[in-house]
Amino acid sequence: MSLRKWPFVAAGTIAATALAAAALWSQVPTTTQVTFAATPPAGRYTPPIFGAQTHFGMGRPLGYTNGPRAAAQLRSIGAGSYRDGIIWAQYGFPPDGPPVIKNPRRIVDFLPVAGARPLFGFAGPPFPLSPSGMPLDDAQLKQFADYAEALVRMTKPYGTIYEVWNEWNLRVGPDKPPARLNGEGDPSDARAAVHYAQVAKVAVQATKRANPNAPIVVGSAGDDPDWKWTQAIVRYGALDGADGISVHTYNHCQGVNNRTANEMLTRLQRLQTLLRQQRGGRDTPIYVTEFGWPTIDGKCGVSQQRQAYNFAHYILQSSTLPWLRGSWAYELKDEGQDPKDMEQNFGIFGYDDQPKPAACFIKEARTIVTAARAVELKQPRPDVFVLRAVMPDRQLAVVWTNSMNPSSGVRFAGRPSGVRMMCGDAADAGGDLAIGQAPLVARYPLGQPIALAITG
Repeated sequence: MSLRKWPFVAAGTIAATALAAAALWSQVPTTTQVTFAATPPAGRYTPPIFGAQTHFGMGRPLGYTNGPRAAAQLRSIGAGSYRDGIIWAQYGFPPDGPPVIKNPRRIVDFLPVAGARPLFGFAGPPFPLSPSGMPLDDAQLKQFADYAEALVRMTKPYGTIYEVWNEWNLRVGPDKPPARLNGEGDPSDARAAVHYAQVAKVAVQATKRANPNAPIVVGSAGDDPDWKWTQAIVRYGALDGADGISVHTYNHCQGVNNRTANEMLTRLQRLQTLLRQQRGGRDTPIYVTEFGWPTIDGKCGVSQQRQAYNFAHYILQSSTLPWLRGSWAYELKDEGQDPKDMEQNFGIFGYDDQPKPAACFIKEARTIVTAARAVELKQPRPDVFVLRAVMPDRQLAVVWTNSMNPSSGVRFAGRPSGVRMMCGDAADAGGDLAIGQAPLVARYPLGQPIALAITG
């Protein structure tokens, strides 16, 4: 070997050694400290509404045949509300009197036994919509207003929240459109934002005439990339007189790693930012009237266990967003028994009314956020979340990850009085505990700071 080559060989060896050392150093566990002050941040905390979709207003039973059982299921998961409806076509319109409900279906029987606050959607035309231009002409708008007023008066004793239509931006007629709406839509398309805004204004005005104190939300947008359609309906005045925006936030057909609560909530924060820019910096109350994950082993599904974790993460994390006023899981129970049919498997309970794992995780997460008098959230790593919940008699530190391949641990300082896995067993708080998708819940006395270390 020539001596002239030695410097290059040595340099290459040194470089290789340095790279190996860097790689080894990158594998050395790091520690991230997380602390919460003894006194929680000042400010009023109001737990958001949590509910679940039911289908007592549908013509097809879809398994929703027993009102008292559904009411018990809602109570068992800590749901204070349910989403359903009585569509326009269920009313008759005599020429010389107010609208009359002619086909009440099961929903009228469910109302007095539900024991929860309804969220009812105004929707469903009794005749085909115009293929172009304004979807509802003056006569139809008048009939729609009469229907809305009649429904508000009928359901006033139950403290009902109202919502205008359902996913107007995806479909308003009986036929499936050939393509998704891009942005606000051209006025030649019945789904365009300008047409929805007109219907929303009519519904809001009718609702407030029938009950000035009734809350009504507009939007109910389905898939809406970067919220362009939703922003457009606000520009066209859909929010005038309304109490908030409603949206749907599914992500079950995104990449596997994106089927998380955090992805949904990040999108909602983006919506709030866009609305602040549009509305002079004001926060807009947001209502998520559909969200959830189907438990199928297929292209757009998640396991029952991951569905359970996702619901817990969503409930815990969303409690820290004061403008997020409520969320309704889709849905209370499975609609059928085909294990491969996505639409049949969104339930928190199975078609046989037996609870999936989600029922326990929803209940425990709801117990935390509803009992709390203050909450705050920290995200020490991109996939690790820590919630501090201050209760009347104790405080909790709740730690979880949304990673499919978790690698972090947690070390609780100050010897908490107890640590357990949500819907699981007690854990030893004396050393490092692995952080998983099932949240760890550590209990501390009031009036002291909380400190913990994220390791790994």
